[in-house]
Amino acid sequence: MILRNCRLIPELSEKSLPLLADVEITGKEITAITAARSERPMGKNELDGRGKTLLPGLFDLHAHLSIASAEETPEAAMEKLLQALPALDAYTDLGVTFIRDCGSCLRLSLALRKAIEEGWINGPQIQAAGYMIAPPEMEQMGTQMTKTMTIADTEAAFRQAAEQEIDKGADFVKIYASGSASKMASAQGSSGAKPIMTRGEIRAAVEAAKAAGTYVSAHAHAQEAIKSCIAEGVRTIEHATFLDEETADRLRGKKDTWLVPTLAVMVPEEDRGGEDPRQLIEAAQRIAYAYRAGLKLGFGTDLYNGRLSRFFHEFRIRRELCGMREVDILLQATRYSAEIAGVEKQTGTIGEGLQADLLLADGNPDQDISVMYRKPLMVFQRGERRR
Repeated sequence: MILRNCRLIPELSEKSLPLLADVEITGKEITAITAARSERPMGKNELDGRGKTLLPGLFDLHAHLSIASAEETPEAAMEKLLQALPALDAYTDLGVTFIRDCGSCLRLSLALRKAIEEGWINGPQIQAAGYMIAPPEMEQMGTQMTKTMTIADTEAAFRQAAEQEIDKGADFVKIYASGSASKMASAQGSSGAKPIMTRGEIRAAVEAAKAAGTYVSAHAHAQEAIKSCIAEGVRTIEHATFLDEETADRLRGKKDTWLVPTLAVMVPEEDRGGEDPRQLIEAAQRIAYAYRAGLKLGFGTDLYNGRLSRFFHEFRIRRELCGMREVDILLQATRYSAEIAGVEKQTGTIGEGLQADLLLADGNPDQDISVMYRKPLMVFQRGERRR
């Protein structure tokens, strides 16, 4: 297959590629990229990109394919599986070819990952954490979220829980270093503004992950929790809602710890009450400082299932409230996120020898990010057209 007359963005492509190109796909990979020959008639097994922008497939580094279950039974597992399948289709329609599931009930994300890898179902490439690991404070929330967690109360328990998730097949370890930023959590005394894990507990999880050749991702809204995660070698800090300038400056130049903001989930929903819009604005201002400080940010949303139609808000907020340049937002959603996930040699950019994870956007998103507010014209996952 050849995608002809495609506009490439230099920052998202390998070096020295033409700006208007023909991209050849063989099997799962991009096998050749040459200057477009628009004067030549279209041939068999060729698609005309009509000068539209070809991007690497998008990443969502903070997803939840299944977030709650009342009980762990075969019936519940089947119900959650059937609920997750439409989400995989929705991600594909949005041009998302890689998701990192940061915790699922019944460890459903591990099963979905295998089903996709084996070709039983279609969907984005998945990295999965299995169960999240949290201290007893999270049980005070009084929600079904604890059904996605293993509760640990000592350093030894955190180490054992991390080892258990890895043994079960987790690609990385997810911990809860601070409480939730939600109103419900605050009302229950588990405010996101305070840490709920000790540095020793964080260190125990990190050591267990490193011993297995992987890393820790930490739910961390609270300022002190973020600092502890940086100090103890956590690879990705999720949310970072209460990040301050001094803490952002600590991350400057670090190559082993990344921020993955999730701003789309904070957009108020009129029909559901939503979050206080002031919290979103304040969080965006803090992330804006991290951006101006030169930090490479990951791209995550914290959305799930029926809320994926709100995915475009992550692009909008980063542009309108954080003041980020269009091309930098696109880098966050592709190249930088691939680096964070450790798959930059496979995907995340456009180049010969890389996976053919691609989307064709109807416009020039590096000049006008609102192009990303609508579904792409085409989506390719490992060389197969999915949209």
